[in-house]
Amino acid sequence: MRKKNRKHSIIDGLPSDIREAVDEMIKTNFTYHEIVEYIRKKGIAISVSSVQRYASSLNEMLASLRLAQENFRAVMEETEKYKNLDVTDGILRLLSNQVFQAINSLPEEQVQEINFESLMKNAVALTRAVAYKKKIDIDSQSVLENGADQFQSLIFEAMVDEDPELYRRVKKFIKEKQP
Repeated sequence: MRKKNRKHSIIDGLPSDIREAVDEMIKTNFTYHEIVEYIRKKGIAISVSSVQRYASSLNEMLASLRLAQENFRAVMEETEKYKNLDVTDGILRLLSNQVFQAINSLPEEQVQEINFESLMKNAVALTRAVAYKKKIDIDSQSVLENGADQFQSLIFEAMVDEDPELYRRVKKFIKEKQP
């Protein structure tokens, strides 16, 4: 796959306060001519087409951010529905689905141009991320279980010494509840 070149525009090179003002003007639907006049008043020569190209790029980036936020919101909603699904699992599932959709939607000639070695490396990295996450989950569960066992032992030891009758009742209760 071909990498995109980073875009360099006149507006990208402006001081941050002017660039931020231009970004806000674009977001609030100022005309390109109004934006050009604003920049020219700051002593910088610029064309309407430069502003149009920058605005198109900014709007494309903002749309991409909105889509990412919507996807993340959907993942969060799904993870709230299912207690066994956490955010990482949801994100990994979403990424996997998007990769498969992107490959399936490519025309045959573009499929031939895909660098499958790079794609495989990324798939392996994704698989490693899932495996690493599962290992962390298992390790965390083990730590919690060990901590719970130690806590239970401490309580039972204290009960045996201080209130043997309570110890027998609790032990009996736990035994009845176990499958």
